[in-house]
Amino acid sequence: MQNIKTKTVTKAATVKTPTLQIANGEEVTYSQLWEFINTQASGSLHNVHVEPLSNVKLDDAKPVPFGYGGAGTGVRATIQNWLLNGFEGNTSLQAILSQASKLGHSAKKPNCLHALLNGGYSPSSATWGTGYVKLVVKPAVK
Repeated sequence: MQNIKTKTVTKAATVKTPTLQIANGEEVTYSQLWEFINTQASGSLHNVHVEPLSNVKLDDAKPVPFGYGGAGTGVRATIQNWLLNGFEGNTSLQAILSQASKLGHSAKKPNCLHALLNGGYSPSSATWGTGYVKLVVKPAVK
């Protein structure tokens, strides 16, 4: 008789990272944004990070097809660039919205974030319904 050793393999539980992004062309509203922050990120903007989606052309002067009118250096373009690249490398919503508020951008109704989540500044936009960023919960390191 031959002894056969068996190895039991256990799978680790898959933990799903909470994200918020457009689905099926349905608008992400401001109330949904704040519900996500409050329920999934313990109400902390420090725990929410902005990640560009694969359709963003990060190496381009105009990485998304809206918000870069004129020279592409206006307030919207500046804030969109922070949302796409982080503020000084920091991708937390806290860092970005803190800087954006100095340019007059509302932290309660951040329209540049809303535009990047939904594909433009208006439902009449040709790209409306196509998201360009998603929000991901990453707890702050203490």
